[in-house]
Amino acid sequence: MNVFRFSTALAVASCAFAPPATADFTVCNRTPDQVTVASAWVSPSGGFTSEGWWKLRACGGCERVVLRSETSDPHNYFFYAHGGGREWRGDSNFCTTPGAFKIGNAKRCVFGRRGQMKNFVHVTSRSGNHTHSLTGRSSSGRVCID
Repeated sequence: MNVFRFSTALAVASCAFAPPATADFTVCNRTPDQVTVASAWVSPSGGFTSEGWWKLRACGGCERVVLRSETSDPHNYFFYAHGGGREWRGDSNFCTTPGAFKIGNAKRCVFGRRGQMKNFVHVTSRSGNHTHSLTGRSSSGRVCID
């Protein structure tokens, strides 16, 4: 067996036995419209961090929006989503901006920098790994077929 074949076989074997990645906090879109999502979490340095925007394709698009390693509280996650004439919002206010963002101290918005407070949904997870599915019909009545 030459060195190239051996190193290739070793690389394939190591991938096959690698531990699975932590599931973290994932949001999936089960609606018939594209949806845009922002997330927030407890920051290890104190306070909260918010980040966005992820575009989830219709009928099954999923994105990991918080890495478990980014938060000091993997049992509490937050998200805000909109698309197809709908909003998924809750009672927890965090700062966002119209374009891509990552904001430390997300409970405070600098409005001169186009900051906007949004009401995020609070999601709890016993395991620290959670997938949340957005559901609903479009305004035209379309639905996703599983």
